Amino acid sequence: MLKDIFDILQHEDVQKQWKEIYTLHRETKKYLLIAEETSEDGVALIQPLKEHRDAYDHIIRTFASTAKTIPDNVDYLKYVKDNLSKAYGHEYRAFFDTADWLAYNLRKDIRIRIENIPRENRRYLVPDYERTIVQLNEYPFEVADVRNDKDVTNGHINDNACKRYMQLLDWLIDLYKKII
Repeated sequence: MLKDIFDILQHEDVQKQWKEIYTLHRETKKYLLIAEETSEDGVALIQPLKEHRDAYDHIIRTFASTAKTIPDNVDYLKYVKDNLSKAYGHEYRAFFDTADWLAYNLRKDIRIRIENIPRENRRYLVPDYERTIVQLNEYPFEVADVRNDKDVTNGHINDNACKRYMQLLDWLIDLYKKII
């Protein structure tokens, strides 16, 4: 029996899954592009791209199911939702791979920039110098806490970990822009 994915997409819970996938993908892509643009060597990290590819594979499976026969004993809605859940898991991993890479590169570059500023001028050229240095030193520990809360098992994903990491990244990006 052929199934119609477009009927399945009308389910509220499936629409919610699509929105979650799209939202996280968009944020990950933004950070991935920033990481590529700020990389002095122009190096791209392959792991997030692999995770995006794997997410795409699960999404394609849901649509390909419209062109193949699904056995009558298969719960089609569950099949679609399971594949979308797996797609989101890959997007989640792509986000963390990207965030780790971007954070490392930005922190490294910020520290190099600060070290290149004569010590007597740092208070004038680095916004809120003392506080910034303390925050840069605390940053790895905050990221470790976020990564420790990262969970992608048994259908449970900690979106708060992503949101907190985004806040940390946005602070780093803002600081990166301000230090000449």
